[in-house]
Amino acid sequence: MEKSSSWRVLKYFNTLVKWFLAIMMMVIAALTFYQVFMRYLFNNAPSWSEELVRFLFIWCSFVAAAIGVKERIHIGIDVFVSLLPAKVRSLTEVLVNLGIIVFSGYMIKYGWAVTLMTQRQPSPALGLPMSWVYLSIPVMGVMLILYCSLEIINIVKHFSEDRRAQAC
Repeated sequence: MEKSSSWRVLKYFNTLVKWFLAIMMMVIAALTFYQVFMRYLFNNAPSWSEELVRFLFIWCSFVAAAIGVKERIHIGIDVFVSLLPAKVRSLTEVLVNLGIIVFSGYMIKYGWAVTLMTQRQPSPALGLPMSWVYLSIPVMGVMLILYCSLEIINIVKHFSEDRRAQAC
């Protein structure tokens, strides 16, 4: 696959993930409104809606955190990093991304283990396998590895371009 088509696929994937998050947030808002409406008007709130909102929120949190890493919108203290020379700053960014990749590998390994252990454990209200909830952990790990690997490739590519430009 050539570079332009692979970047197009990644852009499509990112758009799909953001739409997934937006739809899930709308469902969370609608279910929360429904639960409050049923509780205060009919004094009969369904327990399944609270559980479903919680599960959707867990998925939204993990997927959105991965998108936050990709778009670099998490809170960070970069005062010291911004004072470093460009080469050292690039090296620092690569090391940070490698650290996230290692952490993500552990998330995948242990998240998958928990997912497998909870396959037959039903949730209290919905009766869904709890593995569906815990699957969000390894999914986030895979997304983080993808995004951090691409970030490392971009950093190395820009570093190589800068070295070629300085050599001329």
